[in-house]
Amino acid sequence: IHCAVPRVGGVGGSEVEFTSGKAVVIGGNDYACFIANGLATLGVDVSIVSTGGVNVKHDQVQILSPSVDSEEDDGEEVGFATAIGKFDSLIDTISNERKGIANLSATTGGSTVIQMLRTKNQCHRYISTLTKSQQLIKDEGVFFGPGKANAHVKYLESLSPQKCTTLIPSSGFGPSTLQTLLENNILFSFKNSNKAIFARGWTMKDFWEEASWPRDSSGTGVRYGFVTEEEEDLDALFRAEQLQMQQRRPDASAERTLDPAEEAELDEQATEDRQNPYVKQIIGVEGLAEHVTSQRKSCVVFVAMRSCRTCKGINPVFTKIAREHGS
Repeated sequence: IHCAVPRVGGVGGSEVEFTSGKAVVIGGNDYACFIANGLATLGVDVSIVSTGGVNVKHDQVQILSPSVDSEEDDGEEVGFATAIGKFDSLIDTISNERKGIANLSATTGGSTVIQMLRTKNQCHRYISTLTKSQQLIKDEGVFFGPGKANAHVKYLESLSPQKCTTLIPSSGFGPSTLQTLLENNILFSFKNSNKAIFARGWTMKDFWEEASWPRDSSGTGVRYGFVTEEEEDLDALFRAEQLQMQQRRPDASAERTLDPAEEAELDEQATEDRQNPYVKQIIGVEGLAEHVTSQRKSCVVFVAMRSCRTCKGINPVFTKIAREHGS
């Protein structure tokens, strides 16, 4: 909580710091709610994002789902990061993007998600509270992971306090953060309180929330709601397409003429599609009725447009699935 608090200092030459800014908490578990309540008590504008129920006590905490209805785009759903806009800190209680699937060099740090948080949301504080126990469950699964995770927690709780590293609190931790939380009864409760050492461990709720969190359509496995480069590109393309449609609207009856390069590209793609031995090519509603619905076939339909860049990227994967799993 202390590390995530956005502070402003040095105003007018003064050394006094004060809390001001926004923070986003990812997850609906008890620890995430504790962090959200604590940050809100310290005066931070807090949003907590979860796929399930959230039990926060502070009435100033905004509860969001990964997708949010946008007021600017006539109720169209957008990711939570796009809906919130700029924020200062993000606390992730169910995953760790610093070990993401698209790791960059140490000089840039973190995954592409962290880079996009910095560039698109002006968020320069990404904090993951993922424990080793949670990571073991993610890596080993719910069948083999619990034994290893519980053994790790048991080992930690068996240590004597003398063998643990003593952390020196950062500046202002006692009076500005800890004292305020204690005075407002912001406490994190846990079982086995009679032990000298407490290890937070893991919960099934954490595992299922991370595992069931919807993924972005870019195919990179990024959790939906975080801004991705692909999302930005598609948004720009969508706006450009809308502008072109508006410009053509006065003469809606006129058909758009393709230039020779566009015609050649579409002809080449059409030839490749017809020669694909694994995927049946269907054109229009009539084709769907002829080859699928009238024959009552069970099938997977990939609806695509030849000029769509994202469709072109998905097509090889779709063909691979068809090749490996038959007709």
